[in-house]
Amino acid sequence: MARLAKSKLADMPAPIFYAVSTGPGDFEELTLKAIRVLKECDVIFYPKTSKNSIALKAVSSVSAIELSQKTLVACSFSMTDDEKKRKDEYKKISLEAEAFLKNGKSVALLSIGDVSLYSSAARTAKIVENHGFKVKFISGVNSFSAASSLLNLSLCEKDEKLTVIPGDSFFENGKLLSDLHNGGTKVLMKMARHLKEILLLLEKENLIQNASLVQKAGMEGEKIFVGKEIFSMSEEDFKNSYLSVIIVL
Repeated sequence: MARLAKSKLADMPAPIFYAVSTGPGDFEELTLKAIRVLKECDVIFYPKTSKNSIALKAVSSVSAIELSQKTLVACSFSMTDDEKKRKDEYKKISLEAEAFLKNGKSVALLSIGDVSLYSSAARTAKIVENHGFKVKFISGVNSFSAASSLLNLSLCEKDEKLTVIPGDSFFENGKLLSDLHNGGTKVLMKMARHLKEILLLLEKENLIQNASLVQKAGMEGEKIFVGKEIFSMSEEDFKNSYLSVIIVL
């Protein structure tokens, strides 16, 4: 019987590790492809904070995805600057996923926004792929596309360029100022630590009037601030700075 079971497992299609984009938080922005993949996967890994999981909440709102029939695994990605700690987290999660893959079960790891952009799911997938497993990325709506749509903004036209900037790290290493004056539309993301300082820099450089800030795009508590309105943000708004996107035209 053991030989027969092994033979059947060998005849099954190879399991796949999917890095699945869930969009910025609104379940209506999940793609049809993402829904199909999540319906087919046996196991779903989801990033969880101390409060909730934005990605899992979006997925759970889609009735076609029966989460009660899935194995759900919570995983934690800390927002630390400690590269070793981050690598250890990716390795731990990848090994947990590989245990399911070895048993013939396809795995999906959820990622808010788009998996190709500043995504821990993408880095985890690379480890899984390096260990010999099949990996596929499922694209989705990124946060700044959702934000620009809420603002009815065209990010760039004709021969204009678009620059995406990781706000905190560029502020810390002194690269931000030159990029802000480098022409075209600027999108600032990843500002969990220095949002206030970045806004003050925009004001100092006379760019605040051309800036818009969208927080929690597509989620409950969504807020939009345009130009000088940005300085009406509350302390609670700054606590949610990680979920903020600034667009400077």
